[in-house]
Amino acid sequence: MIENKYKKIIFVTVLFSLIFGQLFCQEDEADLLKNAVLENDVVLASNNILTGNDIFGIWENGGRFVEFSKDAANKLNMRIVLKPYYRFVYDEVSKYNVSYKKDENSNSQGYLKIAYPRTRKAIVLPVCIENNLFFTSFYKKFAYTVNGQKPSSLEQKNLLFGFWVEQGNRDGILLYPNEVPKTIDAYFFTEDSYIKFRYWLDDLVYNEKKAFVQGKDGRTYEFPKFLKRGALVYSCITSNGRTLRNFETGTYSVNTGKNESGKENLSLSLHPQGSGPGTHSAPDTYPHPKFPVVENVPLYFLDNNAIFSIGYPYLERSKVFNLDEEIKKHNQDF
Repeated sequence: MIENKYKKIIFVTVLFSLIFGQLFCQEDEADLLKNAVLENDVVLASNNILTGNDIFGIWENGGRFVEFSKDAANKLNMRIVLKPYYRFVYDEVSKYNVSYKKDENSNSQGYLKIAYPRTRKAIVLPVCIENNLFFTSFYKKFAYTVNGQKPSSLEQKNLLFGFWVEQGNRDGILLYPNEVPKTIDAYFFTEDSYIKFRYWLDDLVYNEKKAFVQGKDGRTYEFPKFLKRGALVYSCITSNGRTLRNFETGTYSVNTGKNESGKENLSLSLHPQGSGPGTHSAPDTYPHPKFPVVENVPLYFLDNNAIFSIGYPYLERSKVFNLDEEIKKHNQDF
């Protein structure tokens, strides 16, 4: 009787353990599945237009993949995989330690700091990330005066109206540190005309002096004579004067069209008509290396119209979900 009694107790105990153990296992599996779904959501979200301002994830252009991810120590890494000519083999080059700091006054701008091997100093690259597009070269609007007065918002009749200074680097993200830009382009856009000039790398001491130029409309535009980028100083006037003499001038047009998916897009055309009295003012002194002739070049307004960029973005959000699998799949036949 006692033996049968213990048998019943053991049977009930085992049954109880099996039932509740299964329930707990199911709960653990559910939690794991939930976590897995959340992780997938994060990955998918980074490839979704709703979170298109996030640097994390896989980006690409015609020549390379660039992946930003965190390692086990929660540090940001950048991985570059090259697409050689004819795309025979995808070649993983290296991983770099990077950091990314968003501009507190911007929705899209930030600073990508890259530590390259065998270099003492990391480079800092201004970037703009918006709607799954990654820009490394763009123009930012800065303050200026007209005839000594701040311009009225009423007279700024289109999005390009104003003073813009080049940011970032046209070469994009390289396998080695970018060279220091020797020049920085700047634009003045009025209602229908433009003035283009350059700031040149100089050894002058930085100060907040102003330079000025007379526009096609007869008004005087005033803006900074010097730019400071880190420890570097750039000047748009080589002498002690304040009058800008080296510039290109002309008219411009912004055209509206539609891409293959039917989405509206913009393009910019510049029509050079003259130059300033300086010795470096010939119109062909200031060509953009990628767009010697700016005619129907793609135009993007970003960060609530505080930025514009001409040409296509350096990178676009990739549809590739797993870069390792993509490399393996692509290279398996070679």
